[in-house]
Amino acid sequence: MSNDSYERVDWDGLSAEHEPVQAAPEPTVRMGIVPLSIALCVAQAVVTIVAQQQSGAQTHLTSTLISITAFGVLFLLLLAANPLLTALYRLIGHRLVRLGRWFWPDLWTLAVIVGVVGLWITSSWWYPAAGLLIVVGGVLLCARRLNHKELICIFVAMLVTSGISTYGLTAQLVPMIATPWNPEWNTPQRGWDNGLLPAMNPKLYLSVPADATLDEREAFKADFRDFRQGVEVVEPADGAGPGAWWGYYRQVYERVPWDRWLGPLGYWMVFVGACYAMFYCLTYIVLGSWSKRDKLIFPLARLPQSLLPTPTHGPPRLPTIFRQFAFWVAFAVSFLYVSYNAAASADLGLFAHLEPILNGIWGKNVDQVLHGSILEGLGGDFNFHFMVIFTVVGIAFLLPVATSFSIWFYFLVGKLIILGLVWLGYGQNTSDFPSNWLWENNPVSAQGGGALLFFSGLCLVRCLRDFVHSARGKSLHQKLKLSIPVVGFVISVAVLAAWLKWNHIPLLWALLIVGFLCLLTIGLMRIVAEGGIYWFQSHFSFFHLFKVLGLGKVLSPVLLGPLMAIYWVLFLDLKTFLAPNLLNGVKMQQDAGPRGRATFHVNLLACIVVTLIVSLGFMIFFSYMKGAQQMHVWFNTWGPQAVMDEALAASRTPPDFDAGTFSWYSFGAVWTALSIFLRRSLFWWPHPIGYIMLINPLMSSMWLSFLLGWMFKKSAIRYGGKETFDRVRTLFIGLIIGELIAIFVWTAASLLSDVLPFVPLFKPDGIDLNLQG
Repeated sequence: MSNDSYERVDWDGLSAEHEPVQAAPEPTVRMGIVPLSIALCVAQAVVTIVAQQQSGAQTHLTSTLISITAFGVLFLLLLAANPLLTALYRLIGHRLVRLGRWFWPDLWTLAVIVGVVGLWITSSWWYPAAGLLIVVGGVLLCARRLNHKELICIFVAMLVTSGISTYGLTAQLVPMIATPWNPEWNTPQRGWDNGLLPAMNPKLYLSVPADATLDEREAFKADFRDFRQGVEVVEPADGAGPGAWWGYYRQVYERVPWDRWLGPLGYWMVFVGACYAMFYCLTYIVLGSWSKRDKLIFPLARLPQSLLPTPTHGPPRLPTIFRQFAFWVAFAVSFLYVSYNAAASADLGLFAHLEPILNGIWGKNVDQVLHGSILEGLGGDFNFHFMVIFTVVGIAFLLPVATSFSIWFYFLVGKLIILGLVWLGYGQNTSDFPSNWLWENNPVSAQGGGALLFFSGLCLVRCLRDFVHSARGKSLHQKLKLSIPVVGFVISVAVLAAWLKWNHIPLLWALLIVGFLCLLTIGLMRIVAEGGIYWFQSHFSFFHLFKVLGLGKVLSPVLLGPLMAIYWVLFLDLKTFLAPNLLNGVKMQQDAGPRGRATFHVNLLACIVVTLIVSLGFMIFFSYMKGAQQMHVWFNTWGPQAVMDEALAASRTPPDFDAGTFSWYSFGAVWTALSIFLRRSLFWWPHPIGYIMLINPLMSSMWLSFLLGWMFKKSAIRYGGKETFDRVRTLFIGLIIGELIAIFVWTAASLLSDVLPFVPLFKPDGIDLNLQG
């Protein structure tokens, strides 16, 4: 009998909150949501760049798959905007609606049009903020409150676009475009000219043509100098009015050589657009199988859904969770903890000179504790952290116990493997077992890499098989509709391969590289959908395979230059990888119901396109205004230089086949296959998701929180009934939201202190989710 004839019981779904409600009309999504979402996404991109790239204490608002700004805006819409909209609508809005429907059916759109006109008019007065006030005022007076589908559209748009302005694209791409031909870095001692640049496509970078005249070369040098040091435009004096600052910004804008940037950006957008299209198509290829067949819970999609209101007849009410005392108690605990640490780190007011409360024992302190014991081998460069992160604890509680157990269990197994090798005399501590983003794999991360390849390949085969099965017995029209994601996926892969070939990569190798990127994407999408791991990097890449398999004997090593630069832009630092957020966003839309689907996709695509344009443009503008060398040192200096230097070093010494590391890859794949097979009959056998996460170095900061969440969940299931479990679940959601809102509030206060003279200047250090320990 086929296993597909039975469906798994969604045990977590049994504990979900179900409040008896009256049947309500199906809400629709108004088109006015599109400009509102675009405005919020643009604001998120600008604020993220300013917060991350400013000198001093950088704050990473969107440095993980959880967007702080998206949750902060959702919180404000639910607790402030919606009640205000309801009150205003009852007071005056319904009269305006009756009047407005005589000449315009959708007053949201009318309000936005009035706002845009006002913005254009007031811009001649150099004070466009008045136009924004007209937009807000028009929406408040003419629109009803936002329903749950409209809130989902806004939240998903902000979630998916949150990483574009940082690790996901902009912070990597803009500095890289200005790196290879930078005369300050491309020196004879470095050797980029002879070793790398001949293989790199100059159309993708700010490059000096070979036939350029002396004056043209000097002009290029001046542009590079302005980008790195900032343009020489005098800032307005302290206390200057908005007009003076607007004039300053305009002068900087006019000094930016936009014509030099448009060409490289246009060519890069072909690659970025094809990757995003591949992510979009993969989402619809895997979502049906993972939702219906595998019954994944999508914890990062369920988290914001737990905050949304339920459609009801009668007067609108706050979302259910906001009317529960347990939520606010847990919210206060995490909010006050983060707030105290923010105030203490910034020496603010009564908290000046107080020490922050540590959330655990980090790195070197753990080494001191382990020194002289039999566990001393766990010390070294790959530090062993004992950290408690509220968000991780809460997410672990939302997971099935088998999943959360696997995550912390396999992390400890990986540490024990290294410890055993130390005891056998292969090293003194973890420093003797290096692992990194590009080249090195130790026995632990190599097992995770092999596990990822096998697991991703199996997921793709299963999803394609389910796609074929779902098409059986359908009409031709339905089959064509179902085939759209597969056709789009094939087209996007073909475009990516052709683009790589245009960058001097042989077609066969281009297809293999794209295939690897597809498997990497599917694996990380599955990990987020099933395990809720919102923060990861990958110590497994195409370049690890290049080294271990000795591909330098087959693929010209000089091609590592263009390949590494391309890989750096989207796939090296995966903290804000767009594909998993896209999957969670589409899952939220499907859970909300079918109506409004077209508006959802129009809204999402429009926000992605506009955010791309604004993020790239503002990052370039900000670099010329501040000077790239004065901004975030990793993105603008260390990272691009390291990529080029690593590529040059690898091209000079092509590695041979590494049988040892390849055997660990093979063992990882075999163990994953065995685990999947054994879990069919032995339900206690560990889930392989934690085994795959051996490639994620950030698990060192999260494993203890997953252990605590698992312990709480296990205890609640064993000793409490459904009512007790629901209350505890609400408490852990409160812990998550409290931490996120605290980061949002303190980051907003920090940014306001830069621009408002009456706000005390302070910079809370380390107040974000990028907790490295």
